[in-house]
Amino acid sequence: MLPKRYVSRIEEACGEGRDFIVILKYARREEALGKILKKCKIGHTFSKVVTKGKYKGKDISVFVTGRLILKGLNGRKEAEEILEELLA
Repeated sequence: MLPKRYVSRIEEACGEGRDFIVILKYARREEALGKILKKCKIGHTFSKVVTKGKYKGKDISVFVTGRLILKGLNGRKEAEEILEELLA
């Protein structure tokens, strides 16, 4: 079940691979970003604007604006499952 408390919408990105763009609800983005960053293995942070990390072997880019990019997934169901775990 998609955590609607935090997630505004999920869109599939264009191009090769199965990447998903997640838009967090603005009112809850700080809380959501905190939960996500605690559970990810942080790789790089660029100018405090974007943080790249990994969760269960999947690449995740976390933007301070409340957007996430989930890379290399098998489908929307997997994206929703990862979001559930990250935002639990």
